[in-house]
Amino acid sequence: MTEHDNKPVCAVCRIVRLYLIVAVPLIIAMALGPELDFLKEIDLTKVTAALAVLGLAVTVAWRAYQEYWRK
Repeated sequence: MTEHDNKPVCAVCRIVRLYLIVAVPLIIAMALGPELDFLKEIDLTKVTAALAVLGLAVTVAWRAYQEYWRK
């Protein structure tokens, strides 16, 4: 590790990163319009639920790996 890796991240840098990760894609989506053709056939509630279940399964599997098989 170098000296630079040990420095705490400044608050402004974190806010800028959060803005770039969240706000910019949101603004782009709003600029494209609320009615996107490829989203008309997709039930977003089911997609969100599937992603939540997948996230839970990955988290449980990771924790099981850390607790039981990692040495």
